[in-house]
Amino acid sequence: MRTTSRDFYNLYIRANWGFSSTLSKIRGFSKNNPPLAKQQRVPGIDAGCFNDSVIAINSTFLEIVDSGNRLRGITAAFALAGTIPALAGLAGGGYGIFVYGDRFPLGLYIFLIIALLLMTCLGLPLINALIRWEMFRKTHYPMRFNRVDRKVYAWSQDMGVVTMNWDDIHFYQSKASASEERRGMGREEIRGYVKDADGNIQHHLVFFKYEGAKMMRGALEIWELVRRYMEEPDGHIQAYRVDQRVLALEGRREGFFDSLTQATRLMADSPIFQVVFALMVAWAGTGRILAKWTCRVPRWPAWVEEACRVAPDDPYVRNRHNERPLKASEVLWPLFCFLLGWAEALTIFYFLFRGYF
Repeated sequence: MRTTSRDFYNLYIRANWGFSSTLSKIRGFSKNNPPLAKQQRVPGIDAGCFNDSVIAINSTFLEIVDSGNRLRGITAAFALAGTIPALAGLAGGGYGIFVYGDRFPLGLYIFLIIALLLMTCLGLPLINALIRWEMFRKTHYPMRFNRVDRKVYAWSQDMGVVTMNWDDIHFYQSKASASEERRGMGREEIRGYVKDADGNIQHHLVFFKYEGAKMMRGALEIWELVRRYMEEPDGHIQAYRVDQRVLALEGRREGFFDSLTQATRLMADSPIFQVVFALMVAWAGTGRILAKWTCRVPRWPAWVEEACRVAPDDPYVRNRHNERPLKASEVLWPLFCFLLGWAEALTIFYFLFRGYF
């Protein structure tokens, strides 16, 4: 699984940083991390949980969202905050060189031209990658685990819809501290790979991840939900009875309050800390709303819908259409944290720049 120039093209030009084979290859393949057996329950995990990952449940398939959905919005906010000044700087520098260039010494003029060309050739691909990392793509990249035909259908940024046999996927826990991970960030996620007939890695993807206090435990709870759904005779009944909400993403964009809820939970699990980190809630929430509303809703191809056809009298159907509505507290608290964060941000901006107005 060596990285090639094509992989870097996929990252910086096509910006396939999300649920993709390219990114998994760049991150590396961890052979020595603990494998996950499909026939055995995970020790210490009593039951499977949704953990803000499940979109729909029925007796035919379980649909979950991609592992990066919980983090969606943070990169978009950073991209907008950094891209606008960067583009303004490039435009201003180019205007100054070509309009007032005759006033510069020749050596300085040549140096500025080279600097502008380097910034354009190196900076624009990076700006493109940051903007398209989460914006102008799909709103999310869902996966369907079909317990009838024993297949996994997954949307990927760089491969479209990928079909894998459940029994051929080798799942394992991928863990690394910030010092061990070459990206400089800790990693706790569940990956899977599929080998071809010659033993080469055909697909290698990050399947389950949980950003929050539970980290690997949260990812293992999602894994246990999917494992039981695919392996145990009453797995679809167990999934149907989980006392957590499914995500309202089936066939639609994420709603405004759903985006705020996800941003609030990402920052902290405790309401007290959610208020403390209200500024970051506003940052992540704004980026998430912009990211979701600049993207297209994914539509499964007809052949996937045919393979995942649900019986009209299926009693174990859960999706956004039959889920209970949000309670007032579930709506007002994220909104309060979001508005409080923006109030804090505007106050900071006022005291920083009041002398300029």
